[in-house]
Amino acid sequence: MRRPSFQFYPADWRNNAKLRRCSWAARGVWIELMGLLHDSDEYGMLRWPLKQLAQALGCPLKLLNELVECGVLYGTEKGVCEAMIFTPRSGRREGAPVELVAAQAGPIWFSPRMVRDEYVRTVRGESTRFGEGGKPPAKPKKASPKPPIGEGFDDASIQRQGDGSTSSSSSSVPNGTTADARQRFEMHEAWQPDEVSLKTQLRMQAVPVTAITTELVLEFVAFWLTRSMADTQGGWCHRLVKHAKGQAARAAGAPTAGEPDDWAAEGVML
Repeated sequence: MRRPSFQFYPADWRNNAKLRRCSWAARGVWIELMGLLHDSDEYGMLRWPLKQLAQALGCPLKLLNELVECGVLYGTEKGVCEAMIFTPRSGRREGAPVELVAAQAGPIWFSPRMVRDEYVRTVRGESTRFGEGGKPPAKPKKASPKPPIGEGFDDASIQRQGDGSTSSSSSSVPNGTTADARQRFEMHEAWQPDEVSLKTQLRMQAVPVTAITTELVLEFVAFWLTRSMADTQGGWCHRLVKHAKGQAARAAGAPTAGEPDDWAAEGVML
């Protein structure tokens, strides 16, 4: 069921420095675009090229580019979009950072405020205080009519700020517990790459899925068990795929020395 409305804060709209840099025409396009973002299956987010967005809104493409250049509309047409990290707070207490939008290839466009407020809405109702370990409640009593944003995303990067204009996967770690995608942990014997992070890294590094064999994973785990190093689930998947890519290059006779994850270059013989 789609919600018929979303909250609007006039003070945030008037005081938003990024939005005030935009022309009156671009501000009008932004209010129309928020309607599309509200109706999206991924609340606050659209995976359309800017040209298609302009056609859907019936506006000039240059006005959408103006919103992007002024930092009101976040995302990217091509290349990799930066991750959006949100740190919930209750009073003076901060919870664990949550990755709401992962670093991923475009096209992808979103309103940070709408994405953040949708996440807050899904966890509201359980409690205004954080649970054990400073994490927000894992299972909100009040379910969202739309799926939570950010499930299954892998490694994170930097925190992004909301635009102030509107409101509205866990990873495997040792001992069988779960944590958000940004939690770092040391390698353990039972580690396995998760499907979402692995597929993302294979696609981004142009490595075929057949390169990830059981023997390769065991070899990878055995090596990192000997090192006191922690990484996120997405980070470990990135290292695994990078190692597979290096193995394929060495098998083809291509030089790979000097890479950060080139074990032979580090003096380690397997």
